Amino acid sequence: MARSALMFACMALLVCTVLAHERKHKKHHHKHEAKEMSEPKGGDGEKQIVDKMHNLEKELAKKEEAVKGVVQKGRIEVNGPLPADFSERFTQAVAKATGCDASEVRVVETNPVVALIQGKSKAGDVVEVVFEAPADVVKAVEDQAADPDSKLASGSLHEFLVAKDDAAPEATPVQEKGIDVDTQMPYGELEPFGREDTAQELTEQSIKESDEMVDQLERAEVAEEKRSVFRALTRLRGAAITSFDGVARAQTGNIDEYNKVHKWRKTHPLHHLADEESDISKWAFPDNADF
Repeated sequence: MARSALMFACMALLVCTVLAHERKHKKHHHKHEAKEMSEPKGGDGEKQIVDKMHNLEKELAKKEEAVKGVVQKGRIEVNGPLPADFSERFTQAVAKATGCDASEVRVVETNPVVALIQGKSKAGDVVEVVFEAPADVVKAVEDQAADPDSKLASGSLHEFLVAKDDAAPEATPVQEKGIDVDTQMPYGELEPFGREDTAQELTEQSIKESDEMVDQLERAEVAEEKRSVFRALTRLRGAAITSFDGVARAQTGNIDEYNKVHKWRKTHPLHHLADEESDISKWAFPDNADF
């Protein structure tokens, strides 16, 4: 009995070992097949990469074509002053330089740019031109405007895009040497009289005070004119009211006087029935009455 149990246990152990080995072999075989399926061949992988690159190039080309049709605003600075037909000349020059249609380019506005030259503001020499065109045309115009050798700068807009050669030379700064004072002369060590800054201050103060004096005289004159006109209008109003009152009273007196003189009953006598029937002997007790 014990011997048969031992043999049964050995056979069970052997069967378990064989099953485990077969299971492990099948799992390894599946992994190997999956790896072979996931790894493509060398030629197929290169073809997929090339196809992806072509698709990407096509998408980029489509995006560029879409951007080309979008109208954008561009800005460039040109030399001024600008002639009356600058807009037409600008569109023709841009169309010739970029190859686009002249109807696609339009000048929106021109704004003078103020530049500080030697401490003084100078306007009109530089003008900012704002224009509308497709995006690629705007970029081409801005790039060519900055290049003096470009087709745009060498065309009909040359005088507006290239700096003028006949510009006035800059003034040579005067070297500050101070005031030449002979200290050997009497009172030579004193501060010199007649400085330019003092004269400028006195001039500005005189101009300011003169302007204020004129303004004050003008205000005083306006105040006096208002006072005199108000007084004259007041007197005129009083005289007009008095005259009107006199005319009104005279007209009322005329009406009363006419009513006193002209009596309607004098010219149109009235016959009263009471007067005609006042003699009662005639109508109350006549002689031929039948009593």
